[in-house]
Formats: sequence, structure tokens, C-alpha cells
Amino acid sequence: MTEFLRKHMRTIFIITIVGFMAGAFVGFGSYFFGKKSVTDAVAEINGKKISYRDYTMMYNRTIENLRNAKEEVNEETMQRKKQEVLQDMIQEEVFWQEARKHGISVTDAELASNIQRYPAFQKEGKFDQQAYFQVVFQVLRTTPNEFEESQRRQIAIAKLRQMIADSVKISEPEIQFEYARANKGNMKKFNDERAKFLEGLRQEKVMMVFNEWFKQLNKQVKIKVYLEEIEKNNA
Repeated sequence: MTEFLRKHMRTIFIITIVGFMAGAFVGFGSYFFGKKSVTDAVAEINGKKISYRDYTMMYNRTIENLRNAKEEVNEETMQRKKQEVLQDMIQEEVFWQEARKHGISVTDAELASNIQRYPAFQKEGKFDQQAYFQVVFQVLRTTPNEFEESQRRQIAIAKLRQMIADSVKISEPEIQFEYARANKGNMKKFNDERAKFLEGLRQEKVMMVFNEWFKQLNKQVKIKVYLEEIEKNNA
């Protein structure tokens, strides 16, 4: 692998697996484990399939990234990553479906702008098509069309997240009430600390709204997982 690819391996890997709210959620727990052909889907979300091919590519990429980072990769690590990769892919599909349900779209111009900003695709601070193709084919081992579709989904999911966050409103009386409660009624420094306190309060409320939304979504989504059956057939 060239020095250029080694330098940007972690950056590109993060691009492809960035989550909706990393660490904020436990995940979708109500999986139905069924039987499926090895050549078919590794999971279905509301009838939409995640192919075993896509899952295997993402898993292999995850393990390769760990090894390139000189991290120990033993049997326990591999089993854990299998589940983590599957959960990440399921969550992405769920959120992508929700984004589409809310009419969220991503234009070609938005997609191009997003991709061109990544340093891994640049030379001397400017987007370089040769560097882009080199990374996509040699590091990600995918095609530009597949990578761009993945990025389109991630941008739509980010828009969904922002839409939910923007729905959180905090009134002035609420700010003062919460500040007084946090400071045992002492309002002497309220004006000086208002902006910082408001940001913290807003982040707290946004997380509460996300988690409540996530719980409701978890009750509605229909997930079927076939990984266990596939691995038995491959054993």
C-alpha cells in the first residue's frame, strides 16, 4: 500500500462508518433471527435487505483497519466486530429509511461538495480526481458509485439528525428556572454564564429528544437478522 493510502486509511475508514449518534444509543434490540440463503441478505429492515456481500466488505475493512493500526485482532475481537458492524449497518438503514420518510434528499451538488472537502481526496489543498479514485478502489475496495451512494445516505442522516435537534426550543423562563435550580437559587452570575449554560442545557435536551425518538422508532421497526444462520452454513 502506498504511503499516501497509509496516511489517509483511518480518515477514509471513519468516513464510511460514521454513525448517527456514536455512543448515544444502545441499538435496536428486538431482532428476529430467521433463516436465509448464504447468497442472500444478512439482515432485513422493514423488508429492505442488507446484502451479505456488503456486510462482508464492511467487516473485512474494519478488521483491516485494526490491523493497520497495529491493534491486536484475536477471535474475541473478530466476533465483537461482526456484531458491531452488523448493528452499524442496521442502524444506518433504519435512519436512511426515516430520512426518506421525512422527504430528506441530497442533491448532486451537496454530495460533490461533501466529498471534495476530505483531505484524503486532495492534493495541495484541492480535490484531485486521481487521488479520489485511488483511495476508493485501493483502500475502500469499492466503486465510486457505491461510495457516493453511501455518502449520500450519510448526508441525509445528518440532515435528519439536525432536523430533530432544531426542533428543541428552550424559552427564557425555562433557562432561568433551570439555572436557578442548578445554582441553588443564586442568580448573581446568570448574565455572565447564560450562554454557556444554555448550550449545555440545549445539548441535554437534544439528547433526551433523540433518545425518546429512538425508543419510539425501536418499537416500530421490523428487523430480521440472518447472520447466525449464514455462519452455521459456512462452518
